[in-house]
Amino acid sequence: MSSDTNMSGTNDFDEPAPPAVPTPPEGESGEEVGTSEAVQQKLSALPAAPGVYLHKNRQGRVIYVGKAARLNQRVRSYFQAGADHDPKTEILVRQIGDFDFIVTETAADALILENQLIKEYRPKYNVRLKDDKAYPYLRISLNEPFPRIEVVRRLERDGARYFGPFTDVHAMRETLKFAAGAFQVRTCHLGLPEQTVERACLDWQIGRCSAPCVGYDDRDSYRVKVDRLVRFLTGHEDEVLEELSGQMARLALERRYEEAGKQRDLIARLGRTISHSRPVSGVSGDCDLVGLARDGEDASGVVMRVRGGRILTTHHFALTDRLDRGLGDIMAQLLREYYPRAGDIPAEILLSHAVEDIEDWNLWLRQLRGGACGLKVPVRGARLQAVELAHTNATFKLRQATVNRQVRPSRKVTPADIELQEALDLHTVPDTIECFDISNFQGRETVASLVYFKGGLPLRSRYRRFRIRTVEGCDDFASMREVLDRHYGKLAETGGEPADLVVVDGGAGQLGVAREVLASHGFHGAQLIGLAKREETIHRENGTISLSRRSEALKLLQRVRDEAHRFAITYHRLLRDRKTTASELDLVPGIGRIKKLALLHRFGSVVQIRAASAAELGEVRGINRHDVATLLSFFAQRYPAVGEDGEDI
Repeated sequence: MSSDTNMSGTNDFDEPAPPAVPTPPEGESGEEVGTSEAVQQKLSALPAAPGVYLHKNRQGRVIYVGKAARLNQRVRSYFQAGADHDPKTEILVRQIGDFDFIVTETAADALILENQLIKEYRPKYNVRLKDDKAYPYLRISLNEPFPRIEVVRRLERDGARYFGPFTDVHAMRETLKFAAGAFQVRTCHLGLPEQTVERACLDWQIGRCSAPCVGYDDRDSYRVKVDRLVRFLTGHEDEVLEELSGQMARLALERRYEEAGKQRDLIARLGRTISHSRPVSGVSGDCDLVGLARDGEDASGVVMRVRGGRILTTHHFALTDRLDRGLGDIMAQLLREYYPRAGDIPAEILLSHAVEDIEDWNLWLRQLRGGACGLKVPVRGARLQAVELAHTNATFKLRQATVNRQVRPSRKVTPADIELQEALDLHTVPDTIECFDISNFQGRETVASLVYFKGGLPLRSRYRRFRIRTVEGCDDFASMREVLDRHYGKLAETGGEPADLVVVDGGAGQLGVAREVLASHGFHGAQLIGLAKREETIHRENGTISLSRRSEALKLLQRVRDEAHRFAITYHRLLRDRKTTASELDLVPGIGRIKKLALLHRFGSVVQIRAASAAELGEVRGINRHDVATLLSFFAQRYPAVGEDGEDI
């Protein structure tokens, strides 16, 4: 079952074609349509009836579609001299060269027609989704004898059950994997029972399908599994768990312990999944929570599907509004975009902002749902708090999108980034992070590492490692001072800048050293913290803070710090191994690691190699005559023969 995911998209199923829009008549002399006189004639002919109006520019393109309970009042308001329009609406009015209208029987019919025409013409000045791709659904083919679960891109009225749409394809795949595996519902495209196979596929072997294709599961038993899957995905988890617990008890009484064990494992698996879904205080039934937030032309809408008092999924919509209208108009477009393609519609929908003509919306939703459905705007109590949860999520999504644009168009800011900025009171979102760590063994072979993260991921081309040159023994403060001075001194010479956030492994002492060194090289404004290993305490200039172990910000810092520690330890071990395996042969020109190992394997020690003759050296695999001459010359110069009188021979 999917965890909370972000959703957006547009309606992707077939709709009836919109009624033909009448074409404005052309003048007899071919004059341009949309002159002031032509518009005035149409305005005088507007009826006092519900309907839809279409504003066009001077090229005849539809630039705005709206609905009205009384067409004559609404349309004339755009053209009244001295009307108090906001600046953006004035821009729209100046571009109107003509308009058309369509009369409907009721205001609810006008709402439906408006939705169809907006999708047909995609007008420039209507509230629109920023992303209008067709997103996938999970479809359970209940109209088949042996239903299957599959991924589709279109929502059809074909008797199947749809869940989605999913903008996060990974979340959709995880839901599919869980659903098929837990309830053993098939994902193949066999037309059962007519199409069968001789042997079961891999899904049956790994326990993800009950294999009705080879007769391992009958129709009635398989239908029970499908029914449980549908109820579980629609929020009736308690019913499913109670039913499975009863079945497990019966199997145990019948001493069918292996089957009872499988039911026990399934109950535990479903229980873990349920624990990840968040309960909503004060809401016990099924409803949708719809929240909206706005910043200039940009808006963010969130639809939280609450089933059985728990949040199943969260659908996110990014919208744009060129006319800077009220939140009620944006909420109306959000409802238009989501509910015609929603997999299921509850009887109650709670809104953070009201829409006009709410009874017309209720009638439209009842037609979509095929049953009772109503919009409500809570003003107090637990339901208001529930809607505020959706509004808070919409606000966060909008802020996240704003920060993404400010930081870098190609950089996606994560919740961990924003949480880290707020927790550390940083000036900017830390797009880049660099971390320093010191490693030594009993004060010997002291080394340091620098790792660099960009966009939450390691950028290994910016990694650096250092051998400490001026410090003897175990002195982390002095070692940190040396490596920081070397790195930032070189950075200052080349005109570079530190990362958005500099992390040193250690406490207040290391932090003080780092601040002093950076300031000495002119980096006074660098954002700097220290992270202690054991307590996971974050040291800042104005004190220390401790983040929750579940904090995404702390997890990000731990990943950076642990990577720096790993890189330092790896370098330290490399130097230690080199020292341990160092040999006099390392000084011989042309004798590398492979030839050195071959010589040691043949003779056992350097002393034996030194005593070997040219013929014996030439017998070693990989040693050529030039190597033999080099070895003999090296040892002759290093160990000259000495005579009895003490003179060299």
